[in-house]
Amino acid sequence: MYTVLFLLFMGLAITLVVLGLKKNKYWQVWLGIMVGLVTFLSPHFINFWGEMLWFDAVGYGKRFWTLTLTQTGMLVIPFLGGALLVYLLTFSIASKGKYLRNLASLVGGFLSALWGSANWEAFLKFWYGVSTSVTDPIIGKDTGFYLFTYPLLRNLYALLVLLTLVALITSLSAIFLRKVNNTFQVESLENVRLQNNRVFSSFYICAALFLFVLAYSKFLDRYELMYSNWGAATGPGWTDVHIRLPAYNFIWIFTAIMGLLILIPAGRRMIYHYMMKVYYFSAGAFLVPFVTLGFTLAVWFIALSAIPGLFQWLRVEPNEITFEKPYIAHNIEFTRQAFRLDKVEEREFPASEILEPAIISRNQNLFDNVRLWDWRALDAVYKQFQEIRLYYEFNDLDLDRYMIDGKYQEVMVSAREMEVSNLPTQSQTFVNKRFKYTHGYGITLTTVHDFTDQGLPRLLIKDIPPKAEYPELKVERPEIYYGELTDSHVIVNSKEEEFDYPNGEDNTYVRYAGKGGVQISNLWRKFVFGYMFDGTKLLVSDYPTEESRIMFHRQIQKRVELLAPFLHFENDPYIVLDQGRLKWMIDAYTTSDNYPYSEPFYARENIEYTEGEYRQNLTTNAGRELSGINYIRNSVKAVVDAYDGTVDFYIADEEDPIIQVWDKIFPGLFKPKSEMPESLVKHIRYPEKMILIQGLVYAKYHMTDPEVFYNQEDLWIRATEKYYNQVQPVEPYYIMWQLPESDKPEFVLIQPFTPKNRQVLAGWIAGLSDGDNYGRFLAYKFPKEKRILGPQQVETKIDQDSFLSGQLTLWDQRGSKVIRGNVLAIPVEETIIYVEPIYLQSETAAYPELRLVVVMHGDNLSYAPNFDDALAGLFDKSALLAVTNTTNEGEEQKSETAKSSDSFNQLAQQANQAFEKYLELNGQKKFQEAARELNNLSQSLKQMVQQEPLADSVTTE
Repeated sequence: MYTVLFLLFMGLAITLVVLGLKKNKYWQVWLGIMVGLVTFLSPHFINFWGEMLWFDAVGYGKRFWTLTLTQTGMLVIPFLGGALLVYLLTFSIASKGKYLRNLASLVGGFLSALWGSANWEAFLKFWYGVSTSVTDPIIGKDTGFYLFTYPLLRNLYALLVLLTLVALITSLSAIFLRKVNNTFQVESLENVRLQNNRVFSSFYICAALFLFVLAYSKFLDRYELMYSNWGAATGPGWTDVHIRLPAYNFIWIFTAIMGLLILIPAGRRMIYHYMMKVYYFSAGAFLVPFVTLGFTLAVWFIALSAIPGLFQWLRVEPNEITFEKPYIAHNIEFTRQAFRLDKVEEREFPASEILEPAIISRNQNLFDNVRLWDWRALDAVYKQFQEIRLYYEFNDLDLDRYMIDGKYQEVMVSAREMEVSNLPTQSQTFVNKRFKYTHGYGITLTTVHDFTDQGLPRLLIKDIPPKAEYPELKVERPEIYYGELTDSHVIVNSKEEEFDYPNGEDNTYVRYAGKGGVQISNLWRKFVFGYMFDGTKLLVSDYPTEESRIMFHRQIQKRVELLAPFLHFENDPYIVLDQGRLKWMIDAYTTSDNYPYSEPFYARENIEYTEGEYRQNLTTNAGRELSGINYIRNSVKAVVDAYDGTVDFYIADEEDPIIQVWDKIFPGLFKPKSEMPESLVKHIRYPEKMILIQGLVYAKYHMTDPEVFYNQEDLWIRATEKYYNQVQPVEPYYIMWQLPESDKPEFVLIQPFTPKNRQVLAGWIAGLSDGDNYGRFLAYKFPKEKRILGPQQVETKIDQDSFLSGQLTLWDQRGSKVIRGNVLAIPVEETIIYVEPIYLQSETAAYPELRLVVVMHGDNLSYAPNFDDALAGLFDKSALLAVTNTTNEGEEQKSETAKSSDSFNQLAQQANQAFEKYLELNGQKKFQEAARELNNLSQSLKQMVQQEPLADSVTTE
């Protein structure tokens, strides 16, 4: 229907124009043009109107109009300014060139409009820019100049070059083109030479202005030195400061003088006479600007390339560290500022080799929160047991913490969202997708540590409707209308019953009671949203009423990006249970690539590691969407209500100058962190992407001594691990940890590092998330004289344990798949404990079960079916129980004394030897001998199964 209306009005417009031309009724022609123009623009207007209604409904109408008017102004004003500039520059062209002049003006206006549409953000930041009170050490400019002013000045240069080139080409074309009988002919070169200087006046003005623009570019290039790569580090080095900076000061003045010579008749005559002396022929006055430009570029090359290059090669490079040392120090200082590493609290970690039962007893709350559930394994369990119906789906799992039954516990939680595309094809009707299946329902939550005797998670929130094991976890508003998967629009409060949740063989229905979406209160709105979404189906449908509300832009990440397109949002929102309501929290960043003296962040990461006897290379692209930035702050926390879609932006870093500028541009868009409800403050966390980027920069910039930095003596890389049978870098992970000066556990984000080309730990960084400690950035370095195992070495220790490797091999041969989770390096007081969960998944099952927990301290390895027994296996069990009973009277004993079985170990070794011999003989094609070894292996495995030693913990050293 909409297409038919469009074609009818376009047909009417064409008819009016044709009839008007035939009858010489120009009013009719103009009427037809207006009808056609309105018809052509109507789709854009309808979409604009619908988006305006959405912004107003969300509560950000002022933000919409501020940005809309700015973008409109940045189209219209540059168009008029660019067209006028080109028109004035070509004004002296003879009347025969008026067509060229008008065309050039339109081209100039069009290019300026394109420039304006691409630079609205740079203009706003320039207009509302703030000072930072930090100045660069070379030119002395405030860093706010580089963040807010310099980008617009640099982009303005690009526009001026385009406009002056358009004017220059137009004026030159007017010299060579001659209009004869309404056609243009090219003048001969001889005729051009005979023309007087008045004919060239426009050309000279344009050429002079072009040189002035080039002079302006060289003036700006002085600031570009702040990002130079000539020296030993990013930013101006010795050659930049002592040779190139003075050269730029000379060059921009010299270039401006060359422009003046072209602009002044006496200057042109001087250049022309010089040309005559050199070339001995009448070259033509029109060549004066070209000769001047060529001479200018030659001076540029000598002053800006040749001379600095010679100094760099002959003077600086042979004595580089001596010359570059103070400039490397500047780079270290400003790079650390840009990535907020100047706030780091660096400490030495003793890495004690002592682990006593008393330490376990004092830190029982930490050990009760050791994460045994790997997110992949738990996600598979959730999907199998808690999706309930095929149209529900868990997108991912989020780590958070709650106060549960008086204990501060780390949890893993996932939202049960609606995925209509999972319905059978015949059920994916217009009515079902738009009116009936509108929302997801509830969450599933478990602690990171607890599991049942069957190796499954102990769910604290489960099922539909959500059942909570504790009152503080009660979900009072479980409906999820806005989420990570909800990328389609729906209509609520219509005549059609809205499905709420399944209830046995029946379904429960509901009527929406929130304020989300835009009300379809009249026919015009129905017409608008019909065009935007479902076309005629929605327009003629009887289901919507005046009380109906259409919900769109429901995918939470796209939702916040529409409201604040100038922020970079974390790609992993997390769900929070806040006083019975479900809310999404999303971290947002302000970034820039204009911070002076700061080295850009590059996402490509090369890690070398050893696997067996071979050296391997691992290449990753961590944080690739932020590659190239040289400044970042986690300045904003966005909160989206899952029921009504309300969006709140809270400023988390009020010291960030960029967020200060955006707050001035859009007053009312952001709220101070002090206005965030305390119940939500308890769930903000140090974001993974932030610590990942900071960590990769800190891996190099923890070296603050310029000589050490120059030699790259202590370069770090991310630690690696074998995860799901693939070697990969250790991703940042959340743990409960207790600061040495604190008496309570905190929610902390950890990232471990190793030295380059080695697998022992060099140190680790941590971002704190709780209370007044939120945002603190810690860095712990290990003593260089000690060998601290890295996660990859822990994996190797597991593989080298004859009994454990034999058991894993046995499981893999029984129609099951062994899955090894993350190796977690957990600091406890002054020592490090390593934990790795191992899962078993049957070929016939869709989910894994936790079957083994490996705990390691130093070279002491212990494993058992549960964490408590594995941890107890590191000690004399009676000593551990004595301490536990003393400090926790009346508590039930959690584990039994770890046992070892010499006969079982002997059988395991025999099985392992038989298996290795079988592989060797099979490779030598000695199949008969290999068959005998395979039989020996089978006999050993049968005897091992009969003994079942893994009912207790096993310890090896």
